[in-house]
Amino acid sequence: MGSPVPESWRCPVCRGRNATSRWPVPVGGVEAGVAAAAFRPSADRYGRTVGTVVRCRDCTHGSLATVPDGGAIEEAYADAADPVSVREELGQVETARRTIRRIERLARPAELADIGCWTGSLLVAALESGWDACGVDPSRWAVKRAQERGLRVWEGDFRDPLLASHRYRAVAMCDVLEHLPDPDAAVRAISNLVEPGGVLYLTVPDAGSAVARLLGRRWWSILPMHLQYFTRASIKRLLLERGFTVRDVSSHTKLFSARYYAERVGGYSSLLERSITSALDASGLASRLVSPNFHDRMEVIATR
Repeated sequence: MGSPVPESWRCPVCRGRNATSRWPVPVGGVEAGVAAAAFRPSADRYGRTVGTVVRCRDCTHGSLATVPDGGAIEEAYADAADPVSVREELGQVETARRTIRRIERLARPAELADIGCWTGSLLVAALESGWDACGVDPSRWAVKRAQERGLRVWEGDFRDPLLASHRYRAVAMCDVLEHLPDPDAAVRAISNLVEPGGVLYLTVPDAGSAVARLLGRRWWSILPMHLQYFTRASIKRLLLERGFTVRDVSSHTKLFSARYYAERVGGYSSLLERSITSALDASGLASRLVSPNFHDRMEVIATR
């Protein structure tokens, strides 16, 4: 029997109380604990959560019915490390260059902050294009790697007081909002960081996409570290009600090596992963950069 929606639950986007259980966890059970190993970007624990996921009937947003202990989450992110990210930096930088080109359709280079910058690939692309770029991330390992790349990065999050002492022409939060217990608080804080007319750039998984609906709980974006499950309607509502003008919501892809995507198949079948990886190695295509588009990720561009 699935867990009921607790009376204390409020939708993180619209603050409504009308919800239905979407992906339940058995009463008294926890499928995947809050741990650094589960919170790395290349984790493949598909379909596993740290609690029951509920869906708001009013705005379509999905979220955990009960948020895990904040201290445990912060500790997990501080300890998170993922050497695969270093191997994949070539594709990450190229993905970031596409992002910078999108931002520059609305803003000329000035100050840019990347919140949740991980190892700093977006900052590399921003600096190439003439931006004065800095970033924060809670992972000690990722910050160390970013600093080794010569980037201005420090440990922190959207609440960092050093960030709050500036206004930025552009703020990026790539694959961040879905990890936060309170995305509303984050967007409120960020609205004070973006200068008038400035750009906010976001990417999040699209829980309302055809792929997400088709795969259900086996969708690859249902993961222990994901506390929020945005739809196009819910991300627009969150931004509009916090003073942003949404300029565009479109499908977003990432460039990774073919090997990386083959390895992600391991979350479904280790045998299939080994077969695909062996075939790629034999053909010499394992390191080729690819960006399959499953139309289940959103790129959101807004201005303040």
